[in-house]
Amino acid sequence: MKLNTKLRYTTALVAAALSVTAIPAVNAASVSIVNAGFEDSFKSGWVDTDPSAISSDERSGSKAAKITGDGGKFEQDVTVEKNTDYVLTAYIAGYGKIGASVDGTRYTRTGGGNDYEQVSVSFNSGSSTSITIFGNYYDKEGRFDDFALESVGTTETVTSETCTSSAALVISSASDDGTNDGHGPESTIDKDTTDDSRWSSNGVGKTITYDLGSETSVKELAIQWYKGSDRSSYFDIHTSTNNNDWTSVLSGGISSGADASYETIDVTDTDARYVRVTGNGNSAGSSWNSIVETQILGCSDGSTVDPVEPTDPTDPVDPTDNETIEPGNAEYPSDLMSNYNQWKITYPDGVEDKTLLKANNEYFYVNDTGNGIVFKAPVRSNNGTTPNSDYIRSELRERTTDGKSDIYWTTSGTHVAYSKQAITHLPLVKDHLVATQIHGNKSDGIDDAMVLRLEGEHLFLSFNGGKLRSNLTIKEDYKLGTIHEVIFEVVNDKHYVYYSEDGGLNAAYTASNASKYLVKDGSSDYVMDLNYDQSYFKIGNYTQTNADEEGSSTDDEDNYGEVVVYDFWVAHE
Repeated sequence: MKLNTKLRYTTALVAAALSVTAIPAVNAASVSIVNAGFEDSFKSGWVDTDPSAISSDERSGSKAAKITGDGGKFEQDVTVEKNTDYVLTAYIAGYGKIGASVDGTRYTRTGGGNDYEQVSVSFNSGSSTSITIFGNYYDKEGRFDDFALESVGTTETVTSETCTSSAALVISSASDDGTNDGHGPESTIDKDTTDDSRWSSNGVGKTITYDLGSETSVKELAIQWYKGSDRSSYFDIHTSTNNNDWTSVLSGGISSGADASYETIDVTDTDARYVRVTGNGNSAGSSWNSIVETQILGCSDGSTVDPVEPTDPTDPVDPTDNETIEPGNAEYPSDLMSNYNQWKITYPDGVEDKTLLKANNEYFYVNDTGNGIVFKAPVRSNNGTTPNSDYIRSELRERTTDGKSDIYWTTSGTHVAYSKQAITHLPLVKDHLVATQIHGNKSDGIDDAMVLRLEGEHLFLSFNGGKLRSNLTIKEDYKLGTIHEVIFEVVNDKHYVYYSEDGGLNAAYTASNASKYLVKDGSSDYVMDLNYDQSYFKIGNYTQTNADEEGSSTDDEDNYGEVVVYDFWVAHE
């Protein structure tokens, strides 16, 4: 395709004659998996984690693996060739997940049925010579048998007269520099074209980088810009084979400002593994850069595999009738945090943790569906608490964006915290829990300035236990597991709260159209007007009880507070 820096505003994948391109050269070969059918139980090859077992309900041979509950898994390291495409297959009865971990990236598929059904997942080994294959628990009991791993060829440059059209290439992952507003880069490859699922980063020169998994021919991009029909976005595009040395393939790009769907962008044809879009602000006079969805177009022989897990009718959803959350593939809570350096956490044993990269424990972990962070606070006789508090928590506290110190702000200016969350469990005796709060200057009597609090089914706002103003009810019949969005906004001392259970709050707030979600105090849009300092936001679970309150129920395994957070961000102006 010739060089053309003009944008063509179309959603079509345009045909283009090619003579030389990079396509997979098929040369299938089996990779050795030790004890692939579990005939030697877990004694060789596999490392298992309970609850796991060996079953006699097999597909072939006499044995199969069985995973019966949360946390159950088995895994095995295998040797592979670099830069090679692979397909991992297994047979699952019931329900489960299989996958491969390649240099920190997990490629997974879920599946199963009443009888054994084959499940497969495709990936490229990149620079790795050793990967980990695994089977996981996923929602209900599952049996696994007959694993197989096949290479389907390396990527090499060949002459082809049959590759005559552009098609969407597989994007393995998306990343940025971590300074987005909570709308992360992976949202641009999740096939969700609603405005709330987007990448947004403020500043000229901010970048989002796409990894194709292996080197191939890149010819075009198709981008759905946020507010694409209201403003033009300014951008440049570069490509790279190694994520270090970059080649400009489009300079001075400008979107139409008249199209909210995909706009196709011609770029200089290059062989590349990485594609980078650099944002330079927009025509509304703002330095914000926002992309809803991205496709990268190049040569395809039709064998590419969609990297996004398809929604299965039996996929588990959160226990609420108001909104469902698509399954994800996060392994650590930090995978779901746009900037983990910006936060520290206090656990219910009293320990404070400032290094959240790959932090993972019984109090702070990813849920079974890979899309939410679980904050759990069990009531135990050996709990610890923070100074000036008698209650237990698994709760994040905001810090400066570089993570070097705690942040404190005054109520002057604008300060916003957003959380999409569900309160999923309450303590047995004193069933009280706080999820999301503003903390203020304790020496001035502010302390828990404004919190979202649940007592039984009564969900309400509390203002330092009624010392700053009376409680304000949000709803009297909150059901555990109900996914909701909440925004705390402080604008020059005035405190505003937004609440929603329909999934529309974040997008509406970003579009300055969230008034219908305001929690009002009578006719007033704000719920408190108060000036104070030493302020900071907290996200997660502050369980309002302890061993003394719970008495004989202390150390009961079912006695805990729990919150699942699916998305959150803070902003200050």
